[in-house]
Amino acid sequence: MRKIAIAALLVLGALGAAVVFLAPRVIGPGLRLMEPISRMKRSQGQLEQMVAHSGWRKPAVEALTADQLDRFFAVRQKIDAARRSTARLDRLPRKRIRSLEELKQVPTLIEGVSDVVTAELDAYVAAGMTPEEYHWVARVVYSRWRAALKRAGSYPVAVRAAAAEVGAAAAKEPDRRARARLEAVAAEMLAREPAAPEGFDPPTHRLLLARLDEVERWSLDDTQSFGPR
Repeated sequence: MRKIAIAALLVLGALGAAVVFLAPRVIGPGLRLMEPISRMKRSQGQLEQMVAHSGWRKPAVEALTADQLDRFFAVRQKIDAARRSTARLDRLPRKRIRSLEELKQVPTLIEGVSDVVTAELDAYVAAGMTPEEYHWVARVVYSRWRAALKRAGSYPVAVRAAAAEVGAAAAKEPDRRARARLEAVAAEMLAREPAAPEGFDPPTHRLLLARLDEVERWSLDDTQSFGPR
């Protein structure tokens, strides 16, 4: 996403230069183009310095530590907040500029895109986590672990939802014995602990089960379409 966003900013920057040159009435907004791009470049430089001094290498075993998850979720939380703040950008022109009014909105678009990219770069630095490590952890958590449990039908969030449905049915059941059976089924479902996906590190499986609420809270599932496109 960062590479795409930087490319988009370069294109928009060229458009912004045209704005300054061709449209005197938008010179003021055009001058706003430089600061967000400069800010993004500074953040990129800080990240490159951090990466250069990082000793992280992709491990042979897909095993995570509690500290690693803490740093990973800290990055996800900041990315989530940055993406949500760009919802307003959906109302701005993204492709062909057809009017002077749309042209005036280009600096705002550039600022929004830059804010998201800069927030992501700064989040890596603040957490001391390189993009390579971050994306590796994301793959382990969401592609290898969560996706595998969902395919198996044993992901705890889905099981909890099913147990809630059974519990709701029990509450409406007039027959006492039938209600008791439904309640017992719901309780058993909630107490069920899924087995680790095949070949997955057991301690990491238990760690992720213990951090399930954070796995879901910072999944970014509902912000994937936000930010630079």
